[in-house]
Amino acid sequence: MLSRLRMLRSRPAALIVSLALISGCAARPRPAPAASTDIQLAPAPRPSEPQAAGDAATAGVVLIWGSTGEGTPRTWHVAEGGAVIREEPGIVVATRRGEWRWEARAKEVETTPCELWDGDTREPGEGTATDAELVLRGDGERQAVVTAPDQDESNEFQHSAALIGSVGPYLFIEERTYSDLCGAHGSEGAAFTVWDAERGAAVDLLAEVSGVPSLQRAAEATLDDLEEDPEAARREKDLPQLVKVAPAYDARGSLRLTAQLARSACYACGDGAWSSYSRSATAPIPRSPGRLAAWASPPPAVQAFLAQTPGVKLGGWSRAGQDE
Repeated sequence: MLSRLRMLRSRPAALIVSLALISGCAARPRPAPAASTDIQLAPAPRPSEPQAAGDAATAGVVLIWGSTGEGTPRTWHVAEGGAVIREEPGIVVATRRGEWRWEARAKEVETTPCELWDGDTREPGEGTATDAELVLRGDGERQAVVTAPDQDESNEFQHSAALIGSVGPYLFIEERTYSDLCGAHGSEGAAFTVWDAERGAAVDLLAEVSGVPSLQRAAEATLDDLEEDPEAARREKDLPQLVKVAPAYDARGSLRLTAQLARSACYACGDGAWSSYSRSATAPIPRSPGRLAAWASPPPAVQAFLAQTPGVKLGGWSRAGQDE
């Protein structure tokens, strides 16, 4: 059974998909809920805004971030012909208001002792969590993108947040949370959100993906074939649910989107790709949601940069004043 989406009490919509897919596996505890982040959904209308002055507002300059080999991400400021004006460590995204730097910080969180099945007491274990924000270059304004969830009296607690890619001002973020409450085993859950740096709020991109039934059927066929009894699996009515959309770019900078779909499984049957109690499959998304259309094809500056800089794994690109 899919765990329900966590919702803000005072707000009308769910913030992010946060699934800890749980089966009815006997003698196994229910997993800890996946991390959820209190983020307000951005409204659908996007009124025009004046273009800001600043580095990113320079005509023709594109911000490209990515990495080479096993190196950490870097951002290149690139002119129209693909020439690098300058580069800097980290991830920076351009909007009409200026340039925003992604900053994630791990912190220690308190954990609690617990009593084991044999009566012994286990001392508090490791506790870590991650906050992430965007910081505006110049005036230091901040957008709180990820706020670490409460650790819920866990004996061991590990929460992380990773920026898995970006499309223009849209940041694709995956959170993972491991919790051990001194049951038979710990469990891990995941959460996904897309953050609009232009508006400073989350958007429900999963609701904008078209052709979801086709994606579900494709994922179901893949998962059924992996079961010990494929024929019995095909008789089940539990369709995989869309839980994540991941952006990627080819060698020329063209955008590709991949859907991840997950369905419930017992702990021993789960593959861990989304949560401890699920199995999941991926499928290409044939048509990008409308809000991403402006970034589906790269400008000449991005193509030229990639051609002149082999080995760069493109994470995303952005440009101030880019029309949607």
